[in-house]
Amino acid sequence: MRTIKKINIILFIFMLSPTIFSQDFIKIGAYSGYFSPKDAILNEVYGGKDVMIGLKIGVHVWQGFYAYLSSMQYKQVGETRLGDVTRLQLNPLALSLRYTFSLGIVNPYLESGFTQVYFSEKSDIGSTKDSGSGFSADAGIEFRLSNRFIFDLGAQYSRVRVKPGDIEVDLGGFRVGVSFLVVF
Repeated sequence: MRTIKKINIILFIFMLSPTIFSQDFIKIGAYSGYFSPKDAILNEVYGGKDVMIGLKIGVHVWQGFYAYLSSMQYKQVGETRLGDVTRLQLNPLALSLRYTFSLGIVNPYLESGFTQVYFSEKSDIGSTKDSGSGFSADAGIEFRLSNRFIFDLGAQYSRVRVKPGDIEVDLGGFRVGVSFLVVF
């Protein structure tokens, strides 16, 4: 009985949300992109460029400004100069502020923010886990497909320097990708 009441309350709030909140209050969706690491060592050991996947959520803050939280994942398997197999996983978590120029169906945007990258590297000779922080800058275009759906095409540059051992590595780079966003 309590579960039914909770479900009814949630459904009631969900149905009222368009009247309480402005249109486009929340944008949420899946992301897929092509990531090219900036660091020469990452490119040499892991071959560099590959697919990155993730999720994005944006909350309308004020007159075209949105606060975005995005979480991504990038995995690679490589080989060191000595022939050791090594596996890399990067998990960037970004908090950014986006301004969207509201022009109608095609809406360009600029975005900048803070990026925290959690990484792990596992190989035959040892493993390491750590994190580092840096910045990101984005630009792109939102294509409004309907009142509830947006196709987002964008590019990002990020810089995140870490020093897991004796060598400093930049886990940032250039990324181009697409998002399919649902608008509430």
